[in-house]
Amino acid sequence: MNDADLILLDGTIALTDALDTPPISVTRDATTGAAVIDLGAGGTPETGMFAVLYLPNNDTDADTVTAYIEAADHVDMTGTSADVERVGSFGVASATQGVILGSETPVVAFVKFATRKRYVRLNLTVGAGDLAVSTAKCYLNPYAFPVL
Repeated sequence: MNDADLILLDGTIALTDALDTPPISVTRDATTGAAVIDLGAGGTPETGMFAVLYLPNNDTDADTVTAYIEAADHVDMTGTSADVERVGSFGVASATQGVILGSETPVVAFVKFATRKRYVRLNLTVGAGDLAVSTAKCYLNPYAFPVL
């Protein structure tokens, strides 16, 4: 179950390497379908949150995507890069941290994170190919899964 108010990437735009700019506003970007999420003062709960990335298409081996969750105290993360911190990296076993290969799709990747910062965003970079990211979605899930 995902919260409709916690959508980092809505999957409505066909992202390519030319259109994979990270969001800088809580207003959804019409070019990318991405938005910054305001967690409120204090950031995540103590138990953290999960970010869930859906890449539902079966892509070619040459396709790649790199995806991170970033947090900051300022919504516009472009001019305050010293404030931006990487709090989670999506990745699947075959590649380096944060990278998903086309041969690993379709996939649901998730990362648990906690932060005291107010704003979070998905920083997704399309590498070789396009990884069919037009159908990619990313949600925040406030119901952190227990660790067994």
